[in-house]
Amino acid sequence: MAAHIAAGAAPHQEAWLWPCNQEAWGYWLGVQTQWNVGASGATGLRYEGVRAYLDEVGLQGELRQQVWAAVCACERATLQAWGELRDQQAH
Repeated sequence: MAAHIAAGAAPHQEAWLWPCNQEAWGYWLGVQTQWNVGASGATGLRYEGVRAYLDEVGLQGELRQQVWAAVCACERATLQAWGELRDQQAH
């Protein structure tokens, strides 16, 4: 499964998603409305909103812990990538 990278990517750049990560990726996409955004851009996810979403979709137990860890990893990677893009645009 290929997912096109949105912000700042070349128009035809693809990122490949391992099949074992497809479920977590779906949950990641489900929390994209939960970003804290300030004057300098996004600063991280609103965890209370993420938790509410995970409650709403009925995730419990070990699967919920795994999805939470995956969402947090995606958040860190996204913030790092956005930071790198800002640095490139500043130069």
